[in-house]
Amino acid sequence: MKVERYERIRHAAAGGAEPLLRSGLEHSLPWLEAEEGRVAPFQNYLLARGRDGTPTALATCYPIRHTSAHRAYAAWEVLLGAPTEALVEALPPGAAHDDAVNTLAKLRAGLPATATDALAVVTPGSVRPGVLTARDAVPVRELDALVSAVEDLSAELSLPVVEFAHVRGDAEGRRLHRVLRARGYTAVTTGADAVLDARFTSLETYFARFRSNRRKTLRKERSRFLAQAPEVRLQGPEGLTPCLVALQLARYRAYGHDTDADAVRDRFSRAARIPGLKVLRADGSDGPLGFVAFYEDPRARRLVPRLGAFTRDVPSCYFNLSYYELIAYAARIGGMSIHYGDSTYGAKTLRGCRLVRLTTYLRAADPALHHQLDEAARLRTTLEENQMRAAEDMAGS
Repeated sequence: MKVERYERIRHAAAGGAEPLLRSGLEHSLPWLEAEEGRVAPFQNYLLARGRDGTPTALATCYPIRHTSAHRAYAAWEVLLGAPTEALVEALPPGAAHDDAVNTLAKLRAGLPATATDALAVVTPGSVRPGVLTARDAVPVRELDALVSAVEDLSAELSLPVVEFAHVRGDAEGRRLHRVLRARGYTAVTTGADAVLDARFTSLETYFARFRSNRRKTLRKERSRFLAQAPEVRLQGPEGLTPCLVALQLARYRAYGHDTDADAVRDRFSRAARIPGLKVLRADGSDGPLGFVAFYEDPRARRLVPRLGAFTRDVPSCYFNLSYYELIAYAARIGGMSIHYGDSTYGAKTLRGCRLVRLTTYLRAADPALHHQLDEAARLRTTLEENQMRAAEDMAGS
């Protein structure tokens, strides 16, 4: 087994990784290149080759220190930051809520963010894993060698935590689960990718799949939006106009992201560099009402929303642009699965989404630190699973 190291994805592609960059939209050369320099000041790509020299797997690695401006993949944030706090606060008043508040406070007191600088293996801007493979049957020994090389890089960079984000339960993911567990990583459920299998011939056939009372609610959301007579347009990257920056910034801040208008403009610019961007937007007489920027992944028959924000002034704007207009578009092009990503699971399951669990794995070489990571992982996993099961139960009732 040989593992090579590159600092640019274009160089890795030229060095032999190009076949690995055909496995899907988020694992493509344009996507990874557009994300370079956003979540970390630099990145490394580790390319593993089999015994015959054939490239078999690639790990996309980003150093995320506790001082990083981008915190979504910071180990402390994953375990004890805003997502976990929001899960605690979503609990109804009572003993369970009080216990979770106390547990979170205790864990935060014992695990300072300064101790959790990490090397994150992730695909930025997505809920896809940061390990790309050439085929479903990559031998476990080759994945193990790649993980070992990631750990060596982490040690070189003096990063005490190694993190593998968004590992799924598909064939490729199951082998990675096995390798990481065997190497002593602790697992934390960080959410799910909400997927709607939108193989409908029209929006009406989508509505028809629901029970009568639910169908009435969805149609009412639709009619309230259409009553505002919005101008709904489907555009290319030119649809990401400057007037959408304030909407997107407000949405990020509402979800606890510490960001600014310049960062939003940077995201817009990076998104536009990836071929195939489409912008579905609604405008009223006074300006934009909302938008969804998404990509088509034609090989996998997927739509992948990347950006989006909505005014609160127009009833059901979010549901209509994110769901009904996007579903209608999917129907017009022959049906697609729509990958909505994580969060707001109740709204998504009630509109037909299934939840594909996402697991992040963390490991610290220091046993005491690793024990703290493990305790924190149990808290977030319990909270996430409870919330997702509640959303699934609500949709099934």
